[in-house]
Amino acid sequence: MAVAERDAFDVALVVVALVLVVGPPISASNPVAVVGRAVGAVASLGPVAYLVGFAISGFLFMAYAMLYLPTTQ
Repeated sequence: MAVAERDAFDVALVVVALVLVVGPPISASNPVAVVGRAVGAVASLGPVAYLVGFAISGFLFMAYAMLYLPTTQ
């Protein structure tokens, strides 16, 4: 199995797993209430939580860009 085919297969498995995990709770109850609770939970976070999340994301992206990408060429 080629690497590109394997990556596509892995992505498909992740999508199926997410649909199986997230789908039933949303479809079983009122989807508007579920989405409203999710938005409320994200909106209730303080600015420090967002800064920490963006800092971790930036660190991981820079590690990917500096460590992994040069080895692919």
